[in-house]
Amino acid sequence: MPAPVERVLVVRADWIHSLHSTRGFLSDIHPDFLRDLPRRAFFIDRPTAEADWAYRQVIPYVLVRNEGKYLTVTRHRTQGEPRLHDKMSFGIGGHINPVDTEEENYLDAAMKREISEELAVDDPPGWDDLEPLGLICDDGDEVSRVHLGLVLRWDVPQPVYVRETDKMHGEYLAPDKIGAAFNRLENWSRLVYDGFIRSSTESDSHNVAAAKTVPEANQR
Repeated sequence: MPAPVERVLVVRADWIHSLHSTRGFLSDIHPDFLRDLPRRAFFIDRPTAEADWAYRQVIPYVLVRNEGKYLTVTRHRTQGEPRLHDKMSFGIGGHINPVDTEEENYLDAAMKREISEELAVDDPPGWDDLEPLGLICDDGDEVSRVHLGLVLRWDVPQPVYVRETDKMHGEYLAPDKIGAAFNRLENWSRLVYDGFIRSSTESDSHNVAAAKTVPEANQR
């Protein structure tokens, strides 16, 4: 008996493109997107979604941060998506499936399921517990063109680690170390690094430098 075909949550690409005309990491989420997503989204077979640019598969993409360092994961060749083999990522997440709609908030349920599957966390956070950072809507490669990322950040007081060590290994890295490994990053992580992490790190460094000059100025 053939294995059942996976069904994944998608939205029509033309709807997303009508809300956001630019591509890449989008820090300003259009208010209509989160409001209308539940009624705009629907399930189709994954093989169709992967091949048809008319759809974008909705993916929660969670950045895990501890004391200023981000959890990075490198996916082994035992992991299911061959296009991401040996690539480094700092986003945890995956597809939303019909099983997640058993809960009223299926985005919440899908994110909790993916976090608990990939990380050794028994009580993962909900949607309202995380900091929304933006969207990834990009045409840079064949994977990105058929996906849509909802980027959130989870600040953890203690490091959490990878559960699926047969599929990936994890390491916490400071933003500058991630930048040094930029060529190893998968496309989405490059977009988030360029669009958010690098700019926020540079802003923090500028603020620290400015603060250090204040006492000197006051002494004159």
